[in-house]
Amino acid sequence: MKKFILSILILCSLSIFAQDGTTLHFMRLNPYSNFSNPSSFLQYKGYIGIPAISNINVAVTNTGFHYNTLFGTNTEGVVNTIKLNDFVEKLSKNGNYLNTNIALNIIDFGFRTKHLMVSFSYRIRVDEYFNYNKDLFALPVYGNLKFVGEANAVKPNLNLCLNAYQEFGIGFQAQVSPHVYIGVRPKLLFGIVNAKTQTAQATLYTDPSNYAMKLNYQMDASLRSIVPINISDNFNVEIDPQALLKDWKSAFKNVGGAIDLGATYRINEHWGVAASVLDLGFICWNTGQHIYGTIDSSSTRYNDGSFLFNGLTMADIEKIKNDPEGFKNELLGYFPLNHETLNKSVTALSSRFLVEGYYNLGKYHRFSALFQGRIVNRQFIPSFTVAWNGNFLNIFDLCVNYTITPHSYTNLGVGIGFNLGVFHIYAATDNLIAICNSKSIQRSLLNTNNANVQLGIVFDWGKVQESKIEKKQIINDAQ
Repeated sequence: MKKFILSILILCSLSIFAQDGTTLHFMRLNPYSNFSNPSSFLQYKGYIGIPAISNINVAVTNTGFHYNTLFGTNTEGVVNTIKLNDFVEKLSKNGNYLNTNIALNIIDFGFRTKHLMVSFSYRIRVDEYFNYNKDLFALPVYGNLKFVGEANAVKPNLNLCLNAYQEFGIGFQAQVSPHVYIGVRPKLLFGIVNAKTQTAQATLYTDPSNYAMKLNYQMDASLRSIVPINISDNFNVEIDPQALLKDWKSAFKNVGGAIDLGATYRINEHWGVAASVLDLGFICWNTGQHIYGTIDSSSTRYNDGSFLFNGLTMADIEKIKNDPEGFKNELLGYFPLNHETLNKSVTALSSRFLVEGYYNLGKYHRFSALFQGRIVNRQFIPSFTVAWNGNFLNIFDLCVNYTITPHSYTNLGVGIGFNLGVFHIYAATDNLIAICNSKSIQRSLLNTNNANVQLGIVFDWGKVQESKIEKKQIINDAQ
């Protein structure tokens, strides 16, 4: 069982990278700005990325595990205490997040034909969302005596959704009128890893009269991977990566599909609106394990649908002394977690939508307001951004923005790009404060709710300007 939990935590910790950052969306000189809206106009005849370093993203959303609430330091800044009580007290009752992602471009290029901008990309992506309540940590830190009485039961729960997959996408962007751009990016997907909880919750009640404890729990989860995973009856997890090397075709056996859609409407030379829907799709998994469990109602400690513990008898104490391993196994038998092999199942991606309005001040400055939301495991995560983007001499690209997200209101984003001939280098972050609010970058990152950096090197050529909208066109459209 311990190995199973450890394996899940390792899968989560491996995904400390992020999808396309918000700041890059506003940087009009960057070829990757249309990953968040396939209808966005790209100002080049063509571009090609350097494998694995053309578009690298790193980010994490963390609303609970903060350095300053977990650790106390002396006058010299050396950690000397662990403040578990402070850590628990500052957690939200519900809705604590530890979200991490990856989007690493391996191969990508684009070129302009007479009527279309066509692009191709091959990316490795991971989307991981972990949501938990305060009681998950309050119980082990405070103990059960803080939760005495039926009205004061402790109810820990968690929610995990992890998707890792390969993505092959072909993008098409076209101007269908002087005012309208449309874009579409169909994508072929191959699943790598999926871990998901349908239900993972428990209720522990401590009787105030005799301090007997009643526990009930529910577990319904699934784990799928291209690397063979074997779960034994005692829930030891064995992973065999060598099997994947022997059968490399298995990396392409979990097939899926998705699509990105976008549209931009230019009201006039200054004003415009845009909208997009991303990652509408699914992955069909052909292998995996289903894990589920509830209280064993046939056990001798069963009472009113719950596991009942009202102390140890002399027989229990003797068993612990003489056969501690057998007693441990007996206790574990009261909390069964069953598992079965899954033949085939389908999981949806975490879809995202964006709605934007912008104002162009001349050719080189744009002010934007962007609302976006993501749907994750039946939960909605919104954010709102205001931004300014300026480009100077079509060489230097600068963006400054401010974003509000749940539990985080100090996200100042900055993006910088240099386009020297065909050589384009850029870097962006959605939260500059995350790496500037302490002498230690590591401590700053652990104290922030959102941390993000995106950078890369790409070659692009052949500047193309957007067509002008004449006043007579606006009058004719109005008529």
